[in-house]
Amino acid sequence: MSARTLAADGLLGLIYPRNAVCMGCGSHAGFPRDWLCESCRQELASRWVGAGQPPKGGLFDGAAYGYHYGGPASGLVRNLKYRGVTRLSPIMAKGMARAYGFIQPTGADVIVPVPMHPRRQRRRDFNHAELLALDTAAILELPVRLAVKRVRNTRQQARLSVRERLRNLDGAFALAGDVRGKRVLLVDDVCTTGATANACAQVLRDGGAKSVCLLCFALAGENEE
Repeated sequence: MSARTLAADGLLGLIYPRNAVCMGCGSHAGFPRDWLCESCRQELASRWVGAGQPPKGGLFDGAAYGYHYGGPASGLVRNLKYRGVTRLSPIMAKGMARAYGFIQPTGADVIVPVPMHPRRQRRRDFNHAELLALDTAAILELPVRLAVKRVRNTRQQARLSVRERLRNLDGAFALAGDVRGKRVLLVDDVCTTGATANACAQVLRDGGAKSVCLLCFALAGENEE
């Protein structure tokens, strides 16, 4: 994480101090535990997923998701992704690490985050998927490898139809690290149509990965990302 991100995170500590603003619903009422009011904490628990169906396409050996997207889950994602509240990542990673244990077949050798295009990452100053991968890896005691890179700066997937998403990602990713014979765990924040995950999985498969599983913080329906 860069010095600019650390400084911004410190400023966010003043804007969003702990025990003051709920990252799930935005309540300023105050609450006894970090980042989520008790109501959002209970709703988040009710949205638990665990093991789930991989995106269609046959490229994944298994998949797991922390929570159904919406409510406090969407609040956490948006505050991390668009408002830069990076201190949410370790909290979100706890749910992801728990979900990982439900993947069948279980087991991974390396965690690979879904990449951002370098230009977009410079603007944001961090890759949210990479933060989640690092924090999840710290819990699971697995290495992180930036084995996939985005070579084409695509339009944002959330604004596109299913067909447009597939066309948008054509040739967008390339291999950037050795994954031959490795059991890879691909990590992202949200899975919607699975187009991005499948495009990355194809690159990993072509690179010789032994298996590829998917782990995301949230599972969304179309047009919810």
